[in-house]
Amino acid sequence: MGEPPAAPPRRDAQTSGQASLWADLEIFHAVASSGGLSLAAIALRLSETTVARRLKAFEARLGLPLFKRGANRLIPTQIGLALAADAAAAAEAVARFEARANAACVRDDAPVRITATTSISLFLTQHAARLSAAAGGIEIVIISTRERLDLARGDAEIAIRMRKPPGEAGYFGQKVGKLAQAFYVRRDVDPATAPVISVSRDVSSRIEQHILAWAAGRPIAARVGDSAARYESIRSSGAVSMAPCFLADGDATLVRLEQPPEATADEIFLVSHESSRQRAAVLATQEALRKLFREHRGRLEGRT
Repeated sequence: MGEPPAAPPRRDAQTSGQASLWADLEIFHAVASSGGLSLAAIALRLSETTVARRLKAFEARLGLPLFKRGANRLIPTQIGLALAADAAAAAEAVARFEARANAACVRDDAPVRITATTSISLFLTQHAARLSAAAGGIEIVIISTRERLDLARGDAEIAIRMRKPPGEAGYFGQKVGKLAQAFYVRRDVDPATAPVISVSRDVSSRIEQHILAWAAGRPIAARVGDSAARYESIRSSGAVSMAPCFLADGDATLVRLEQPPEATADEIFLVSHESSRQRAAVLATQEALRKLFREHRGRLEGRT
């Protein structure tokens, strides 16, 4: 009669294997993207020994060497490089899945978080109550940071950025204005003898070059990366420097020394992700932001 047909694999065993594969892929992706065990361990919040052991077990399971072990480093093999690209795509898909699922669970009346640089955060703060009212009374949270928070992962719902939005699928971006800066000094200070404040080189080489050209060989007293902090240094310490026009033009104690140079202006982009655009409050906040930047375009561009 022969042997009875083999029983199909138990569903719980299949599920366990799939779960193990996801976990192994996470380990592999972390090592491949960071380039080492220690950084991957920090990102995964695991011990370096655990990461090394699980990576080795994953290679044994696949029957493929994913890395060559060198002196204190891992060198991806040819197949390791190819699979690393697939693992990165899988990680991105998982992140999108989590973001969409999390967005679907968010209450309709949950706060809308907007991430922006310090200068734009100050501009938004000046109009925060109006933004909230225009968006239906929703609570607005303004996150002031130069770091690019990940909208796809739900770090914020909306970003105001000074560079073009990401080109990846799921992102939506629109130019909403321009942020101009110009030289200012306090009215009771002689700009010819005032200490010159420049910017950090890693912040804006365009602004740094313009300040150095204006200074014409005069020594730089300090470098201040944040534009709002430069504005404060002009007001408080009697320095001469560049500051956002919307801040300094409204300060009666300051005088503008030049027209805002086009070369130092930054374009302003309103960025969102499809994961958060499901919420009516997010769409309403975006529309309120578009209207706000449109109405204050002259101030932001220094044309007032």
